[in-house]
Amino acid sequence: MRTVFSETLTRLRKEGGFLTAYRFYHDNGGGPVLKVSYRKYLLMEQGKNLPGVERLPKLLVALRLPQNTPAARELVTAWLRTMAGEEVYSDIFDPLLAKAEAAAATPAEQALRRSIAEKKYYLTEAQVLATLSSFEAYKCAFILENDCGAWTAEELAKVLKIKKSEAQRALKAFTEAGLVRELKKGLYRSRMAGQMVEYPSVLAMQLEVREKVRGYIKRLEQESPAEYSAMGLFRADSLALKGYYPMLKSTVQASHAYSTVKKTGNSAAFFVIGRVLKMWDF
Repeated sequence: MRTVFSETLTRLRKEGGFLTAYRFYHDNGGGPVLKVSYRKYLLMEQGKNLPGVERLPKLLVALRLPQNTPAARELVTAWLRTMAGEEVYSDIFDPLLAKAEAAAATPAEQALRRSIAEKKYYLTEAQVLATLSSFEAYKCAFILENDCGAWTAEELAKVLKIKKSEAQRALKAFTEAGLVRELKKGLYRSRMAGQMVEYPSVLAMQLEVREKVRGYIKRLEQESPAEYSAMGLFRADSLALKGYYPMLKSTVQASHAYSTVKKTGNSAAFFVIGRVLKMWDF
C-alpha cells in the first residue's frame, strides 16, 4: 500500500532524472553509500518500509535536494506525516510547521525541472574515475560529451592543445568505462553527447576524488576569460536564503538550453557558475 512518503519519494526521484529505482540506487553508490539494500529501498517506494529518520539526509543528498529547500522539506514532511499518521500530524505537527512552509514551485518551474531531468546522464563511479584520470582527460571528456560528431586523438589534441598521447590515453579509458564507442580504428563518438552530465552524489565520492574535481574546476576557471558576470552583496537570514538555492540551480541548468552538439560559426566551450558565498555573521 502506497504512503504519502513513498509517493513523494518516487515522484522526487523521477523529477531528479532517475527514471527507475534501480538507476537511482546504483547511480548513487548503492548500499555502501545509502546504507540500505536495494530490496529495502524498493520497499520504501512501495510504501512497505518507512526508513529511520537517520536515513533522510542520505536520501536528500542522493536526490540532489539541499536541506531546508522546499523540495527537501516536502520529503521530510511526507516522512513525518507517514510516521505520525494523518490525524496526529494534522492535530499536532501541521499547526507547528505551517509558518515554515515555503511557496510551492510554480508550474513553469516544475516544467523546467522535468525538461532538464529528461536530458540528464548520470555517471557511474567508474566513469567518473575515467574522466578524472588526468586534467587532460577531464577536458577531453568535456569535448566528447558536448559534441555529437566523431573524434580522433589528433583532433582532440589540436583543439585542447595537449599531447596526442594524452588524448589517446583518455580515449582508451573512456572506451573501457563505456563513455564512448569506437566507430572504427581511432575514431570515437560519445555515448552522452547532448545530455546534461551529473556526477554521483558527494557522499558517493571519496575525499580524494572530490578534491581532484575541485582542483580541475579551479584550473578551468583560472585559465578561462570571463564573458559575463553578475553579483549582489546583501544581508539575509541564512535559513530563509536557502529557499533561493533551487531557483539558482535551475537558472544555471537552464543555460544548457543554449547548448549545441554541433559546431557553429561562434561555438565555444562555456563555464557557467552559480554561487552563494557566506562572508560573515552579523
